[in-house]
Amino acid sequence: MQKLFKDIVAGDLDAVHARLAKDPGAVALTATAPPKKYTDQSPLQVAYRHGQFEIAELLLEQGADPNYIEHADRDPWVIPVLHHAIMAAVMRSRWLRPTRLAPPEEAWTTRNSAETADAAFAGLQLLLESGADIHAKNSYGGSALGRAAIDAAEILPKVKYNDPDWVDPKPLNPELIDDLTRIFDALLERGADPDDKLNAGEDLSVAEYFGKTAVARFLPAESQR
Repeated sequence: MQKLFKDIVAGDLDAVHARLAKDPGAVALTATAPPKKYTDQSPLQVAYRHGQFEIAELLLEQGADPNYIEHADRDPWVIPVLHHAIMAAVMRSRWLRPTRLAPPEEAWTTRNSAETADAAFAGLQLLLESGADIHAKNSYGGSALGRAAIDAAEILPKVKYNDPDWVDPKPLNPELIDDLTRIFDALLERGADPDDKLNAGEDLSVAEYFGKTAVARFLPAESQR
């Protein structure tokens, strides 16, 4: 993998800035293997994948394409920059994880800080303001809102469809509610559609698929009828 991408992964803002000052066209480079997981991705994609939001801002200032997506024939599943930014924002929200060997009243600890969550959300907002297409789909036809819902479901309390009386012992903390609300609101305000199919081959919409889960509280009530 080229040095530019290594500097991005390492979070070396100064090195990235120096490279772009010397070669402005580097903003349009694509990564090469190894490692294979980055092949054909843009510097902006890699920056969002690794939560390097200052570098992402620099790349956008230098003309990075906010709608870049690698060719689907390279990999059966590829996603646009916006979906990387959504994943980064959701997974850096203040969700709870189990605390090992703790008393019951201290069984959960917050995964991320407010500063981490704020930086990730600001990075998502900047990408949207820079022209990211809210309707951009991944190579399976999944939408931006579907991406947010899938990732949110991973960190929210779960449901068991075969056991409706089961209650997840994981609480829903107000910090996570705040963080996810602003993410979903930012997407919905720009036209994300809860009625989009979760994937191209899926019969259910995003709202229908997540209508009985904790994700539903972040979707418009009328879309779940």
